[in-house]
Amino acid sequence: MKKSIVLLLVVSLFLISAAVSDSIKSNNMNGMLDNHKMTQVGFIVSDIEKSATTWAEFLGVDVPDAVIAEGHHMNPTTYRGKPSDAKAKLAFFQLENITIELIEPLGENSTWKEFLDGEGEKVHHIAFEVNEMDETVKKFKKFDIPMIQHGGWDGGEYGYMDGTEKLGVIVELLQHYNR
Repeated sequence: MKKSIVLLLVVSLFLISAAVSDSIKSNNMNGMLDNHKMTQVGFIVSDIEKSATTWAEFLGVDVPDAVIAEGHHMNPTTYRGKPSDAKAKLAFFQLENITIELIEPLGENSTWKEFLDGEGEKVHHIAFEVNEMDETVKKFKKFDIPMIQHGGWDGGEYGYMDGTEKLGVIVELLQHYNR
């Protein structure tokens, strides 16, 4: 039953993403986002190999390799405003219109670990690409949606915004440099 609800949610997000994409012709937005490009749905899992195998079987694709995500010296990770050594195993399923991201927390002091401990295995976030991280974060904060975690990698940065009160879900902002 729980898995059926999750699958229904994922399918709904795909349909909403496609409808929004077709209906938006301009990036001149007045909302929180500088575009409406939803890029992924992230799931917290306790065993990435098991979950990736199940998703691969469901989708009829190969099991992706898991990678370790950890802080980057140029853009270190913060969790609830403090430095963090947050790490996670990640696996990605690139579909035609969206990416499914599986996240297995490693260690403590991260939104991933907090979520797994409090909520269990389920949808953790929806992600949107943004052009200007700092400006977008300011808009979210003015809308009373605070940042939970922030970090980066060689090619970009991410920010998890706590939209659970207002939107019912954490929103991840992704900025890719050089795109």
